[in-house]
Amino acid sequence: MKKIGVIILLMVGMVSVLSAQETKVYSGYKELVAATKQEITTVDTEGFHEKYVEGLKSRDADYILIDVRTKDEYQAGHIPGAYLVQRGVLESHIEKEAVWEGFRHAVPKKTDTIILYCRSGSRSALATKTLMTLGYKNVYSLEGGWNAWHEAYPKLERY
Repeated sequence: MKKIGVIILLMVGMVSVLSAQETKVYSGYKELVAATKQEITTVDTEGFHEKYVEGLKSRDADYILIDVRTKDEYQAGHIPGAYLVQRGVLESHIEKEAVWEGFRHAVPKKTDTIILYCRSGSRSALATKTLMTLGYKNVYSLEGGWNAWHEAYPKLERY
């Protein structure tokens, strides 16, 4: 019996060591974001604008646009039609019916096209990776975020 206990302890120890080895440690936020951007798909401002205009014309966008910034940032200006789901609550709110009922929109499906943006594209990159980890298949980060959008399309900032 003691041999089985020792073997189990050794196996648990090996699994712990292997798990620790798989976890990449980054020197800081910028390195983490750069690595994350290598693992996700982004959409550039011009490409998204074309998709955006098509959605306006058809009155039925084939994507869900989520602003992951703070409420104050969103209120200062946002892409019309974007839903505010702040980065800090994204994981808990993405599947919450009450949140989406408040938006008068169905809860996003794992197969829906979701485009995320923040101020510069860093938080939305991390949020994109998070949604991918939760099983969302068609999730993208807007390159350059709000800054790039507002620079290219300054008159399209509010409803």
